[in-house]
Amino acid sequence: MAYDALAESLRLITSGMPDGPVRLSRRRRFAPVAVDVDGDVAATRFLRRGVGCHWDETHLLTVDDRGVWRMLGGGGASDEDPTAEEFGRARDGLGPYQVLPGGTAGVVRDGGSPPSRVTRWVRGSAVLVGRGIAELRVDGRRLPAPHHGHLIVVWGSDRPPTVTAHDGTGRTVAAATVSPPG
Repeated sequence: MAYDALAESLRLITSGMPDGPVRLSRRRRFAPVAVDVDGDVAATRFLRRGVGCHWDETHLLTVDDRGVWRMLGGGGASDEDPTAEEFGRARDGLGPYQVLPGGTAGVVRDGGSPPSRVTRWVRGSAVLVGRGIAELRVDGRRLPAPHHGHLIVVWGSDRPPTVTAHDGTGRTVAAATVSPPG
């Protein structure tokens, strides 16, 4: 069963992440995992239940000339384990202050009207953090680490950002540069 990725992404962008664990069932086929907004670009991440597997999906969005969010694209990968609980245990093997950048998606964005039309890439990278990390900071943005440790980082520049990880007291405990799409 599919979900309306644009509508659900817009809900995440405007309302933020819901509290509570990620749960999937026969009735609840998808759940939001993470969101990041950097000005006129955004990335959302969802876990979706499939047949005998679950899908980890990322969607990249941008604001068009009219100020409306639109979907650029994205991607996903499946895992044989169909449970959200297994997804939530993915960080059990990480050290408490470890930051693990993961898969990255990239989409070309055309912006503006001719003759000032600008083409640039919008990129998003999955990040998994250890249990000792309370938030990531990226270019002034604060991304609280959810209980499952899965996040998404978005950027619209040529250079991938460096993320700093902070513990519950605000102390910097780790730093990592997310990798651009290969």
